[in-house]
Amino acid sequence: MEVVPCKTIGITGSAGKTTTTTLVGRMAKNAYGDKAYIGGNIGDPLINYVDNMKADDVAILELSSFQLEQMTISPNVAAILNITPNHLDRHGTMETYTAAKARILEFQSKNDIAVLGHDDKGAWNLRNKVNGKLFTFSLHELDEGLDGAYYHDGLLNLRDGNAYLPLILREKILLRGDYNVANVLAAFTIGHAAGFPLDAMLDAVEDFHGVPHRLELVRELNGVRWYNNSIASAPERTIAVIHAFDEPIVLLLGGRDKNLPWEELMQLVNERVDHVVLFGEAAEKIQKTVDSLGLSQKRFTLSRANGLHEAVRQAAEVAEAGDVVLLSPGGTSFDEFKDFEERGERFRTWVQELS
Repeated sequence: MEVVPCKTIGITGSAGKTTTTTLVGRMAKNAYGDKAYIGGNIGDPLINYVDNMKADDVAILELSSFQLEQMTISPNVAAILNITPNHLDRHGTMETYTAAKARILEFQSKNDIAVLGHDDKGAWNLRNKVNGKLFTFSLHELDEGLDGAYYHDGLLNLRDGNAYLPLILREKILLRGDYNVANVLAAFTIGHAAGFPLDAMLDAVEDFHGVPHRLELVRELNGVRWYNNSIASAPERTIAVIHAFDEPIVLLLGGRDKNLPWEELMQLVNERVDHVVLFGEAAEKIQKTVDSLGLSQKRFTLSRANGLHEAVRQAAEVAEAGDVVLLSPGGTSFDEFKDFEERGERFRTWVQELS
């Protein structure tokens, strides 16, 4: 009897890959129990188990552009969620960065499956590189002939050929923001492509509260809600999370710049944010961006802090009941902390100490 190769699922993207990988991992654990492994950037190191996997095991791997540069194999199900400006301090150009992401598809066969985000040009423009079957996901109805998960009229749905499946009401998703709905759609699409049972997928989504440091509610104090989104190490990520709120926002912005543009973020800040506290090495560049935009009707106030701890104190002074204080820095943590996790943990601690 022919041995069926183990299923490998690889997930990459500029934003959302950890949330999506964690959710797909939960789906796989529901379906396969101890035969499901989650690794790569999260979970176990890749090398610890891939060589020892059995035919009926499944591995879900979060893959960064750095890892993909070194890879000479592709997963059976390869997902590219999105490709937006990130890590240009390493890759130099968007073309080089995109090429690194596209390597996840390079070694797939006609029997493998690719999942590409439909709403993101960077991901969707790679569809000519797909060797096997193509699935997609979108916050809008899919064009005729496209298979995957999509959102319409309050409901997440899945289409595969002539088969149509209603999945879950948006109101049952515990995560805030359209971008998190997109992550859930991506997870459903990947899970379907991998053959996970529907019940295993639904149970995972209905009980999913998110991943630490990703739009994590830290506390509510005096009517102000404090959110930790320390993962946002690029302006594009901060743009996405601002759109998740209707409330007035006090935004903590800064860290170390990655040679990425700040103009689009600061234009959105002018529309949606009440006050900005700048901190870290990027503060001066962000300040210059604001000045260079010449915002004739600057709608937000701005202050500078010497480090994140002082930024928390300044935010506490200006925030009023009904506001959201949002740590979503847009820069990396390496000017003050060892990584974004430490930055988020320190933020949590300092917020909990407020009285």
